[in-house]
Amino acid sequence: MNNAQSDKKWFLENLNNKKLIDQLKQIKIIITDIDGCLTDASLMLAESQYPEDTDYSKFKGKSFCVQDGFGISTAIKNNLIKIAFISGRTDEATKIRAKMLGIADDLCFTGIDNNKIEKIKLIQNKYNISKEEILYFGDDLLDFETVDATGIKTCPANTLFYFQNQADLIIPRVGGNGAFRLLLDLVLYVQNKHFAQEFIDKSLK
Repeated sequence: MNNAQSDKKWFLENLNNKKLIDQLKQIKIIITDIDGCLTDASLMLAESQYPEDTDYSKFKGKSFCVQDGFGISTAIKNNLIKIAFISGRTDEATKIRAKMLGIADDLCFTGIDNNKIEKIKLIQNKYNISKEEILYFGDDLLDFETVDATGIKTCPANTLFYFQNQADLIIPRVGGNGAFRLLLDLVLYVQNKHFAQEFIDKSLK
C-alpha cells in the first residue's frame, strides 16, 4: 500500500468516527510544535570556526515540507482556520517560516522550553477560544504536558510510542513529510471548507 492509499484509508476510517468528527467540527485553531512535527526533527549545522561568543542559533537550518506550507498559507489567506506555532527551540528558521506562511506574530512562539500551556492559555484568552476549540499537534514531552489545556491531542507517526497512547489521533505520516497537511486536510474537510473540497469528495467515492 503506497502513501496515497494509506492516507485515503486513514481518512475514511476517521470520517466514520462520529465522536471525533463532532470534535473536529468545533476546532477553531490548530497549534503545532515545530521540530518533529513540521520538520523531521533534523538540525543542519554549519561546520566552521566561530568566535566563542557566537550565537549558534543563527546557524541552525531546518527542512520544511512544501505541502504542509501550501496548506497552512492557503488556510490562513482564506481565513479558514487559525494556526499557531509553539516551539521549544529558539531559532530564526521557525520565525522565518512563520512569516513566509502568514502566521501572525502573536501566534508564533519560540524558545518555550518549559511551559507551553502558558502560551496556549494566552492564545485562548486573546482570541476568546475555548479548550474544546483547540487542536494540538505535538511529538514529545513538552507537547503532551499540554493535554489538560487542549481539546484534541494529535501526533505524527514518528512520535515516541509512550506518548502515542496519550494522543486522540495519530497521523500516519512522519513530521516533515506531509503529516501536518493530512491533519489539516481532515479538519477542514469535516468543517466543509477545504480549499480542495470537491477533489476530496470525488476521491473518496
